[in-house]
Amino acid sequence: MSPQHRTSPAAFIRHATNVASFYGFRPARELEQAARDRLQKRAGAHSFDAVARVCATCLLMRPGEPALAYWASPQPLYLPHDLSARETAEFGLQVVGANDALGEVLLIKTLTAIATEWGTTVARVRVNAAGDRDSQQRFTRELSLYLRKHADALSGACRAAVLEDPLAAYRCAHAECREVLAMAPRPMNFLSEKSRTHFKLVLEHLENLGLPYEVDDLLAGDPREAHFSFAIDLDGGDATVLRLSGGRFDEFLRRTTGRKEGSGVAGSIYFRKAGAARATFKALPKAAAPKVYFVQLGTRAKLQGLQVVDILRRAQIPLRQSFDSAHLSPQLNAAKALGVTHMLIMGQREALDGTVIVRSTDNSSQTTIVVSELPRFLRGLK
Repeated sequence: MSPQHRTSPAAFIRHATNVASFYGFRPARELEQAARDRLQKRAGAHSFDAVARVCATCLLMRPGEPALAYWASPQPLYLPHDLSARETAEFGLQVVGANDALGEVLLIKTLTAIATEWGTTVARVRVNAAGDRDSQQRFTRELSLYLRKHADALSGACRAAVLEDPLAAYRCAHAECREVLAMAPRPMNFLSEKSRTHFKLVLEHLENLGLPYEVDDLLAGDPREAHFSFAIDLDGGDATVLRLSGGRFDEFLRRTTGRKEGSGVAGSIYFRKAGAARATFKALPKAAAPKVYFVQLGTRAKLQGLQVVDILRRAQIPLRQSFDSAHLSPQLNAAKALGVTHMLIMGQREALDGTVIVRSTDNSSQTTIVVSELPRFLRGLK
């Protein structure tokens, strides 16, 4: 990879959109166009809030089928406090309508793939869980009492703000405040049973994918009141990529979209925008036309399917998939609408066997192929 490529914001955006499309994400503007008749207003410049509203509208159009979107913005709406607004842009991903832990895993897997294939090395994924509204309220009460008891040890520069908003302490970089937080109550100790079960499933899925992780009690304080938070640390610096982070924002998304029911995860890659024209963020490059459509049925198949996507990406075989879909019929209809010549189908049995069914959309003839042989087999199809 050339030095110029490794420092070009435009090249990074092209790379990120290409990888995200393989994992089932679509441009936010494409979803907005599909939902234009139901949207109260156009999103204009895309941001976390605007894309959430677009995705929520698409979810109404396809109940039970989460909406996956990506966007790029030269002005991040929720920029981490220690990054410069003048220097930083955002490539964001959202999965709205994802209730189970697969939503977090898909998001983290996509972000790590973008970073790794850009040329960086992922050191670890730091995670933390604050849980649902009740869990967060219990934790915040205990944290407030603790911080008031140790107010004299807090930095004088931020003491008033921390005492007014206890979670602001996690957004403070002063050594005194970090030392106080080191002995503070842990969010995970206040999780409801439902939130605890969800967190355990996320960790199990990360282990199954071989992604190294560690629990970070200080990963908290997001103003969007994240139920689950993560940050992906890189091994060494990068000339373009500055930060990868995200989480589950169910309550925030409900308030933003005005829906009583709703759930979703989101993640962002913050990168240097020096030299990037504003037009670079408005017209994101389209992904290559898919050759096959990948259908996955069941949790095991969806997890194993991420590895299949990796193999086909490395082989540069364009595909489309609906990782978010829980049913066969919508995936078959999507495949026909795209006009692909073949479908890849992985169910529970295929996931256990390490195989995939390759079915012709023309005459429904099919054959079973070992996953490792897929690239060679698909290249030979006409």
